[in-house]
Amino acid sequence: MSTSVLTERGFAETIAEHGGRVFRVGGCVRDQFMGATAKDIDFSVVGMVKKNFKELFPEAQEIGKSFPVFLLKIDGVKREVAFARTEKKIGLGYKGFRVSAKPKITIEEDLFRRDTTVNSMAKDCLTGEIIDPFGGRADIEAKVLRATSEHFSDDPMRALRLAGHAARFAFAIDIATLPLMRATNVELDEEPVERMVAELGKVLPEAKQPGRFFRVLAQTKLLSVTFKELAALPAEEFAKGMERLDAVANVTNNAKLRFAALGTVLKKEMLTVWNKRMTLPSDWLDAAITVSESIAFLEEITADKVVDTMNKLRRGSLNLEEFDLVTQATDVKIPQLGPMKAVMALAKGEAVPKSLQGKEIGEWLKTKQVEVLAKHLNSSN
Repeated sequence: MSTSVLTERGFAETIAEHGGRVFRVGGCVRDQFMGATAKDIDFSVVGMVKKNFKELFPEAQEIGKSFPVFLLKIDGVKREVAFARTEKKIGLGYKGFRVSAKPKITIEEDLFRRDTTVNSMAKDCLTGEIIDPFGGRADIEAKVLRATSEHFSDDPMRALRLAGHAARFAFAIDIATLPLMRATNVELDEEPVERMVAELGKVLPEAKQPGRFFRVLAQTKLLSVTFKELAALPAEEFAKGMERLDAVANVTNNAKLRFAALGTVLKKEMLTVWNKRMTLPSDWLDAAITVSESIAFLEEITADKVVDTMNKLRRGSLNLEEFDLVTQATDVKIPQLGPMKAVMALAKGEAVPKSLQGKEIGEWLKTKQVEVLAKHLNSSN
C-alpha cells in the first residue's frame, strides 16, 4: 500500500478490486437524512475474508475478538471497519451471541441484526446507493423509532439506547416496539452499570428534553432496573423531577447542571446510594448534592444561612452563578443569590481591626457580611 493518505474512495476501490464492497452503516447514514453532522463514520465490508483484508491493509489495528473489527485511518481519522455479520442469541446479555462473519453474508443480513430501522441503513461508498430494506428513511420522516425485527430484545442494551434516542431525537416510539423493550427487563438488570452511565452521559448534554429518557424507561418498566433511585421516587416527585430536569435543559446543555436539577427531588443520602451502585462523574454528584442540601438549608431565608451557602459555593463544584441558574430554572422558591453577593461586598469596605489575625479576620468579615445582608433582607420585606 502507498504511504499517502488513504481516502474513503481509495479504500472502497481497493476492496472492490479484490471482490468486496464497502458501506457506510448505522448512525452516520441516519444522521445524513436527519440533517445532522455524524460524529462517527463506521464502515461494513462485504465479500472478503479477514486474511485478505489484513494483507491489503497491514496498518489496520484489529480490535474485534468474536468477529473481525479493525481501526483504520481513513481520510486522516481512525475509523471502525467491521465485516458484515449475522448474530444468533445463545446466552444472556450483549455478549450472549454466536457471530458469523463469512464473505457470503450480505449487507441486508448485516442490517437485519441492528436495533432500529433508522439505524438499519447503509450507503455504498462507491456508488452512493442507499440500502434501506426496513424503511428507515420513512421512519425518520415520520419521526418514529421502530425495532428492525423481533430480535430487538436479544440485546438488552438496545432498550436503553432506544430510550436515549427518543430523548435526543424527540422521536415517538412505535407501539409494537414497546413490548420488545419491556422484554429486556431481566437481562438489562444484569448489564454492567458503566454502560448505563455511558448512555446517560450521551443523553444529558444532547437531548432537548432529557427527562424523556427516564420517562420512557419508566413507561417500559425499565427504570427500576436501570436508575433505581429515580424509580423509588413517588410518582408526583418523579414527575416534578423530570419537569425540572427539562427546565434546566431549556437554558443550558451543561451535563453537570442538568444532573444537578435532580438534586431538587433526591436527597443527599439517595444520591450517595446511586453513586455507590454506579459511579457517577464526581462533578455531577457534587453539584446535585449541593443543590439538594442548599435547598433544604435555605428553606428559611436568613442572612447567616445565605452567607454560609455562598461560602460553600465558592469552594464546591457548583459556583454561585450555576446555583442560581438551576434554582431559578426549576422554580424552587429560593431567591437569586447573585444580587445578595453584591450587597455582601459592601462589608469589605470597612477596615479590618488591626488587632485581628488569621481566622479571626474571616470570622469578623462574615459577621459584617451577615449584618449588611440582614439589613438588606429586612428592608426588602
